[in-house]
Amino acid sequence: MSQFKQIMGTITPQDAFDLIKSNKNNSNFVILDIRPYDEFEEDHIAGAMNLDYDGHEFQKKVEQLDKNKDYVIYCRSGVRGGYFLEKMRDSGFKTSYNILGGYQGWKISRLPLVK
Repeated sequence: MSQFKQIMGTITPQDAFDLIKSNKNNSNFVILDIRPYDEFEEDHIAGAMNLDYDGHEFQKKVEQLDKNKDYVIYCRSGVRGGYFLEKMRDSGFKTSYNILGGYQGWKISRLPLVK
């Protein structure tokens, strides 16, 4: 059994925005956009890094992520993000949140995006 407490869950776009703002200067906080690269290039949440869920060697890239950092993840609609959150839980990541509704939920909430 794990010696640390995992914090995992799905949060609203507004809660994600507040969490991102409060961790603006935290080097242990990562925003992961798991949409295809061309969608990421069009626009994304400021500070996000792209890790294409359907991309080449995705699992290998995931294994290279620091499991002790805190993550906010999102896909296009929240479905793949939820699945990925489970993978992160199973792989021993410490703290990870999926944005409810993903990119679409963020955009509908009229939260800022960068091009």
